[in-house]
Amino acid sequence: MEKNTYNEALLLLLRVIVFADGVFDKEEEVAIKEICEIEGISDEYYQDFCDRAEKLSEKEMYLNGTDKVHVCSLEDQLKVFVWLYKIAEVDGKVHVKEVRFLLYSIRHADIEFAQVEEAASKTPSLTF
Repeated sequence: MEKNTYNEALLLLLRVIVFADGVFDKEEEVAIKEICEIEGISDEYYQDFCDRAEKLSEKEMYLNGTDKVHVCSLEDQLKVFVWLYKIAEVDGKVHVKEVRFLLYSIRHADIEFAQVEEAASKTPSLTF
């Protein structure tokens, strides 16, 4: 149950951030698949998630994602935000809406941005 909650929180919030600038770049798609591989999320699970997520609005994805991230362990919450931080920079241009979303979400989870930056510095960069 906890693994699925983490997976759902991660995928929902990743989807919100990659669509924040209105474009789902090829680099972002490849990066999400790389994150899935690192996190042990199967292609089938990811495809099922994408099928379900298509029916949700951005607001529904955000609310569902933040609800799920709040029931994750603190360690998993931090991992979610590290991946969001990493994905925001993967297309080479960080959109202001991505930054706002990331900062607001981190603050809402009561995690310090410095914690995310520190953990992100210890996480390998995404390749594409």
